[in-house]
Amino acid sequence: MNLKADDATAALARTVAEELIEAGDGVVADGLSLPAQNYKLVVGCYGWWRLVNRTCRAVLLLIDQGFSSPEVAPLMRNIFNHAYALNWLIDNGEPAVDAVISAGATAHEKLLQKLKDTGWAIAAEYEQALTQQAPPPARTPAEQALHAKLVHELGNVHDMLERYGSAELYPVYSHLSSLSHTSVATASAYLEQLDNGDVQIRPSATDLGPADVIQLAIALIQAGHVFSPLLDSDPLRPALDKAIADLGLQGVQLLPTRTK
Repeated sequence: MNLKADDATAALARTVAEELIEAGDGVVADGLSLPAQNYKLVVGCYGWWRLVNRTCRAVLLLIDQGFSSPEVAPLMRNIFNHAYALNWLIDNGEPAVDAVISAGATAHEKLLQKLKDTGWAIAAEYEQALTQQAPPPARTPAEQALHAKLVHELGNVHDMLERYGSAELYPVYSHLSSLSHTSVATASAYLEQLDNGDVQIRPSATDLGPADVIQLAIALIQAGHVFSPLLDSDPLRPALDKAIADLGLQGVQLLPTRTK
C-alpha cells in the first residue's frame, strides 16, 4: 500500500473517510439484516466496526478544532488496533468471538480482585453481577489449544500482526502507544527546540503531518471490507469500491492473510 503522505492525499482521504462514515451511519439507521448463520459473528464484531467508524468521526472533529497528531494519537491507536483486530476476529470466526468473551471474563475477575484489594464498597455488587455470567463452554483438547492461542493473540498486538505477516506495522502501533501513555514523547510534544539551544513552550502540540487522516481512511476501508460481507447484500460495497478507486488502491491487498 503506497500513498503519499502529503496534503493533497490527506484532502482526498478526508473526503473518502467522510463518505464511508456516512455510509456506515446509513447501514445502522436501516438496521442490520444478515443471514442467520452469521448472527454470533456479527454480534461479536459489530461493536468493533462501529467503534472504528465513530472514533474516526471523533478524530476528524478534533482536527477541525485545531488538535494535532500527538493529541489524537490515543484515538488513532484505537482505530489502528481495532481495524486489524476486526480482520482477525472475522477471519478466525466464532472461536475468536469466544476468545474475546473469555478474555473479557478474565479482565472482570482481575478487576474484582483489585476492587477487593483496595477496599471498594462496590466490590460485593460487582462480584454478584459476575455470578450471572454464563460458564465457559466445554472444549475438546484441540478446541482448548486453539482457544488459548486466540486469547493470546487478542492480548498481544505484535503477535497478532506477526501471525498475519504484518510485523512491520508494529512500529506504527508502538509509536501511537508512546503518545498514549506518560512518556518523553508526550512531555516534549508541547516544547520546541530553538536553534540557539533554548526550549520554548507551545500552547498546542507539534503537528506531525497529514498521516492521521490518511490512516483513518484506510482503517475505515479495512473495517468495512471485512464487516460488510457478513450482512445481507454487502451494503457498504458501493461506498467501499468508490473509496478504493478514489485512493487508487484497486488490486491492493487491504488486509493481511494469516501465515501462521
